Amino acid sequence: MTATLGRAGWRISSYSSNGESCVDVDFTASGVEIRHSQHPHGPRIEFTADEWTAWLDEVGGGVVTNDNGAVTVRTYDGGWLVTAMRTSHELRYTIAEIDAFRRGVLDGEFSRENALAATP
Repeated sequence: MTATLGRAGWRISSYSSNGESCVDVDFTASGVEIRHSQHPHGPRIEFTADEWTAWLDEVGGGVVTNDNGAVTVRTYDGGWLVTAMRTSHELRYTIAEIDAFRRGVLDGEFSRENALAATP
């Protein structure tokens, strides 16, 4: 992956079973963006660095409080509907996709420092 225009490059959790279906994350000069890896041209949700840290704490802790300042999460059939607070963009993830993301969060795969260190 090559960083361009202040971006680290899109990445998914190493725990994603098929490597294609997961929370897709990119670190930008101003924060972080997520999208669904199966819909790369679909909606994106932006986080500031502080909001991202707060959301990772929620996801990693297994308790989504919706106090991160960027997104709200509602469950449906075991999956998540993630809605941006500023834009109302929505992303839907299955339980398997959320589990892979959470495992990656717990392993530090989505910390800004680790992601930028891994960018060539």
